[in-house]
Amino acid sequence: MAENLRLGVIGVGKMGGIVVRSIADAVFPAKHIWVTDIDSTLVQQLCDEKGSNDAGTIANLVEKTDVIFCAVPPAAVPNILPQVAQSLSAPQWLISIAAGVTTTTLESYFDTAPPIIRVMPNISASVGAAISVLTAGTVADAVHLEVAQKIFDACGVSLVMEERHLDAVTGVSGSGPAYVALFIEALADAGVHVGLTRTDAQKLAIHTVLGAATMLAETEEHPAVLKNRVTTPGGTTAAGLHALERGGLRATITEAILAATQRAKELGRA
Repeated sequence: MAENLRLGVIGVGKMGGIVVRSIADAVFPAKHIWVTDIDSTLVQQLCDEKGSNDAGTIANLVEKTDVIFCAVPPAAVPNILPQVAQSLSAPQWLISIAAGVTTTTLESYFDTAPPIIRVMPNISASVGAAISVLTAGTVADAVHLEVAQKIFDACGVSLVMEERHLDAVTGVSGSGPAYVALFIEALADAGVHVGLTRTDAQKLAIHTVLGAATMLAETEEHPAVLKNRVTTPGGTTAAGLHALERGGLRATITEAILAATQRAKELGRA
């Protein structure tokens, strides 16, 4: 299905470029992918690397493609979507990853709303390990969702949820890699504090988190099961967990998710 469609990507500086690198000749033939960005150097680099096409302008990109992937930040949407709307016509449709910008808002830029799939991916797409959540607008159907899922499954795994959950998804998995990176940094810093070299401490921290996450992903067990398996009565892990609970780790993580979710809602209203 996807191999017969032409994809246009607006914005290839970050997630847009990651997605193109993941799907070129895997989901879409590279020659069926057209890209544009305000930074022409990024476009040229991507076209040279993957064999995609430089669309030049947004109008030209829309003219040449079937699916338009808007990989732009929320602040750019009011500038980009009117340009898309000028040239878009049925049966063309859109994918957007603008955090907090609802499908209702995206549809409002068009006289006749096209099918729109809104997606919240995360930066782990760069290593094929993203978790992306998709939701459909009022016009999009199962076929649009299927094509969009093929795109984002090439970057990791994907889920379909109701749109009312996407601000929370942004807070948990969209921003989540930064929280995990901070936790790993803290583990490594603590390792140095107790006498490990920086190199060894960082490798221990990274692979401890990676190993635990892999176990949970493969077994699909509740995290408490793994936690209890590691914890013996009166042991080192019990002492460490007590310190984390005393320090309010759970409450702090909850506050972080609440703050990020609220910010996603604010971006959607901006």
